[in-house]
Amino acid sequence: MKKLIIFDYDGTLADTSPGICHCYNATASSMGYEPHTLREDFFGVIGGSLEHGFHRLWPQMTPEQISQAVVQYRERYACEGKSFPAPLYDGMKETLFSLKQAGFKLAVATLKHERFIHEMLENNGIANVFDCVCAYTGTETKAELLQKACDLAGASPAESILVGDSAFDGQGAQIAGMDFVAVVYGWGFRNAEDTCPYSPVAVLLSPKELCSCLGI
Repeated sequence: MKKLIIFDYDGTLADTSPGICHCYNATASSMGYEPHTLREDFFGVIGGSLEHGFHRLWPQMTPEQISQAVVQYRERYACEGKSFPAPLYDGMKETLFSLKQAGFKLAVATLKHERFIHEMLENNGIANVFDCVCAYTGTETKAELLQKACDLAGASPAESILVGDSAFDGQGAQIAGMDFVAVVYGWGFRNAEDTCPYSPVAVLLSPKELCSCLGI
């Protein structure tokens, strides 16, 4: 019996791609690199760490440049990125309320920095739905954030399930020892085949499918 449903944020709860893509490209451009104009280039990047993203998008960057880019990105996101639209995926708000009404505890575990996530949840009108929010502060892995969410919510990994859209989520769930529900409407997995290495218990095409997946 599952007690806790944990959600990734970027690409799972909300489409935050406009602000993220802008900040990646603007930061790289300021450092003399060509921006990525194709939407497809950002699949597998959004939702992961910034270090991973800059290395994947601009592999010619040195480690020192990547460190500089991460700092600049965060400052840019704080003053520019947050102004871009970042709506919840269709049906997500209704799904969250249904899960809450059914008695599940809900949590967020995200590699988005803690300085941004709470305001974004407030702006989307879902901050009060979650029992805890665990976000990146500088060193945490996805698995560590998942364990923290379990501890704060009073549920074991076996009593919890992660809903996420990327390999970072699938890997984190495997390490943490919890079941994984993969979604293919976000910015990580493109199709069900992509999710196979992470043995999801379900693959969702839309947020609304989660309730039936959990027997609601």
